[in-house]
Amino acid sequence: MYTLGYLLLAAALLGAVTTVVDSVLGTVQLSAIIKKIPIIGSNWGLIVAIAMCWYLKMTPAAGWMPHNAEGISTAFSADWMTYTANGAIVMGMIPVKDAVISMIGKGLRA
Repeated sequence: MYTLGYLLLAAALLGAVTTVVDSVLGTVQLSAIIKKIPIIGSNWGLIVAIAMCWYLKMTPAAGWMPHNAEGISTAFSADWMTYTANGAIVMGMIPVKDAVISMIGKGLRA
């Protein structure tokens, strides 16, 4: 249960971080240039998610490992793989976060 909460909060944080990064890039007039780069522009949200997980040393997927395992970092051979996987997981949680917020906004009614 805590892992789900952690992932939902990380997805909300990613929304704020992406907004701030896009605002700063727009201020220095780099946003349009970055969005036009073929691979980077189309995956900008994922790149920001990975950078956020790396900078904050976030490993939300570590909660999915059994108690006798050392964590998700043992599943990958390098740290960049762990941060990439965690960034992708956090980015993938954005629709779930939106659904939870919508459900709460409707008063938990169907």
